[in-house]
Parts: sequence; structure tokens; C-alpha cells
Amino acid sequence: MRRMIFAVLGILVLAAGSARAHHGYANFFLDQRVSIEGDIESVRFANPHVVLTIRSADATLYTATWRSAAQVERAGITSTTLRVGDHVIVSGAPPRDPASHEVMPVREIRRPRDGWSWGGYAAPYAQPR
Repeated sequence: MRRMIFAVLGILVLAAGSARAHHGYANFFLDQRVSIEGDIESVRFANPHVVLTIRSADATLYTATWRSAAQVERAGITSTTLRVGDHVIVSGAPPRDPASHEVMPVREIRRPRDGWSWGGYAAPYAQPR
């Protein structure tokens, strides 16, 4: 019986940690859209989300949280589709706290150099052009 109690407590502690680690959208205006234009400084292509770090022309560093790596891969996008140095325009929901410099969820990404684009919510799995 004592082992079972420890096992249940262990599972509850692990479950609580993973639930707390994930985010909600309460800190974002989901009914609004903002666009960020700049150069990609980093791409973290991993779960739970693909995250782009973008430096704008005024040197502000923004974080754009995209979908999960699995969802992005199903759209035909790989870890080499977007690279450090690519100039992009990213749009998504703005944060309630503008000082956080975040965009989440990403709704559209455009790379003007070659016309590549991804449209997330209007066309969930748009293929790269």
C-alpha cells in the first residue's frame, strides 16, 4: 500500500510539472493581429513549438512561437526551410504586455526574397512555394 501511495504521488508531481510547463493564450489578444518584420536570429525547431527569434530594423528582438514541430513538418516545412539571416514578415496575435516582444500564435510567415509563405489559420497546411 505504501508503494502505491508513493507511485501515485510521483505520477501527480510529474503530471503537474508538465501541465504547468505548457502555456495558454490568455496573455495574447487573439482577436488582433500584429506583423513583425526583420531578420531571423535563431530557429528552434523542436517540440513543444517551433520558435523564431527575429531582430527588427530598430534592433528589437522578438520571439514568435509557431506550431509544434510535427505540425510544421506535416506542412512540408523542414528545419532548413527558414534559416538564420532570412528576412521575414511574421504575423500573429500581439501580447497584452507589449514589452514582452512576443507573437503567439504565429498565423502567417512570408519571406519576400523568394515569395515563400506559410499561412497558418486561414490555410493550415500551406505548402512552401
